[in-house]
Amino acid sequence: MSSRRYRITVDGNAHEVEVGDVAASPVRVNVDGVDYDVEVPGKPARGQTPARPPASTGTAARPAARPTTTAASTPAPSAPSPSASANAMTAVMPGRVLSVAVSVGDSVGRGDLICVIEAMKMEQQIGASKDGTISAVHVSDGDSVAHGQILVEFE
Repeated sequence: MSSRRYRITVDGNAHEVEVGDVAASPVRVNVDGVDYDVEVPGKPARGQTPARPPASTGTAARPAARPTTTAASTPAPSAPSPSASANAMTAVMPGRVLSVAVSVGDSVGRGDLICVIEAMKMEQQIGASKDGTISAVHVSDGDSVAHGQILVEFE
């Protein structure tokens, strides 16, 4: 499957988005020239085939990287910005920080909840991009964040 291009507007800002093949995970997504690998729960890992085909629900396919709105779901790891160090995690979208779930010194595993960001009245749970110990927290509840802004740093 070839990639698809979209022009989206978030909080009044236009973005060019290209979404790669969504048949397997991770999916390559390019936002304004920056590539991200987005994990898609329930999709086979790239290069593997599913044990059995998924049952059809008769509904249309949904975008690969849609925001979650329930606290029970597993947060998606945040992709680092190319300008941020390998030890920093950055905001994947602009928005308002609803809550921060970690403090300096906390040990986290890949996917553990770091914070919740609200954008366009939808909550996005931001999960740790890797295993490690939090060495700095750069945001607080209620802060506004820009795309690519550093949220936390790891030791």
